Amino acid sequence: MEIRTLLASILRTLGVGNVLRANNGADAIQLLKDMKLHPDKVGATEVDAIISDWIMPEMDGATLLRWIRRHADSPNRYTPFLMISAVSDGARVALARDLGVNGFMAKPFTGATVATHLMEAMLDERHYVWIGQYFGPDRRRRLEDVPEDHRDSETPYDEKGVRYFPPPKTLRRKIGKGFEFDLQQMAQIQKEVNEWSENFQDWTREYLERLETARRACAQADRKRRRALFDEMNVMAHELRGLGGTFGFPLVTSVARSLYDLTQFSLDRSDDCVALVGNHVDTLKAILREDVRDEGDAISQALVEELEKKNAEFMAAQEA
Repeated sequence: MEIRTLLASILRTLGVGNVLRANNGADAIQLLKDMKLHPDKVGATEVDAIISDWIMPEMDGATLLRWIRRHADSPNRYTPFLMISAVSDGARVALARDLGVNGFMAKPFTGATVATHLMEAMLDERHYVWIGQYFGPDRRRRLEDVPEDHRDSETPYDEKGVRYFPPPKTLRRKIGKGFEFDLQQMAQIQKEVNEWSENFQDWTREYLERLETARRACAQADRKRRRALFDEMNVMAHELRGLGGTFGFPLVTSVARSLYDLTQFSLDRSDDCVALVGNHVDTLKAILREDVRDEGDAISQALVEELEKKNAEFMAAQEA
């Protein structure tokens, strides 16, 4: 909810007149279907672009993107789609590309980053490609020749097994050729993001309370029951990982990333692992208590060193 509200504020500052919000991919699909049947109730007849998080409950961003590009009920398979995620490793970016995304934005982000990525997605001039199960923007951004190039003009489309479609011009006409965001808009957006950082500590405390509750439940549960609790903590760590750097707490992002990896990849979910989760939660509490915003100060370094020591001890015990 926090990121959705912030993004809506950024978009309105950029001049976007109508911003529709959905809790997850399933709600977004229902919204698009309702728009077709009851546009007066939704308050819109079409969407110009979609910004979606990757990790969401019920239906994630990857499934939503796949529906937009491939499903018969999709209102517009050409809709510019910008994916955002705190997990931005090469494999995830490649998967988003292979599902037909126009752009990928990593969290944490700044207001200027949102503006730049959104404009690039909406003004993307790549042809759309239909080959096999893929439909979306041309996945090759470079134009040089490659072996067995399917783009040669001498071979008919049917023999190539690929078809190309020019991107619709409707959105370009709306935006106008050569449109750019001005510096005043960028400054105002960043000011808004900075103001939101005051609320960030309250949101983080709520996450930490939920993390602490899940950790305590883990301490009382057997390993089989811990799996669902670890999954729950993994989602919360993911959210904190994206929120921290965006709102001026980069150390929160670093610790939350470590917690995300721990709850994602630790298969034993042992008592030692649960204790290490507690160390992460305690470190996050200390960051808020001491209002640590600079990764280079003495308090920050001490917190990082202590957590790294705990991580190293855990890894050594796992290898023994």
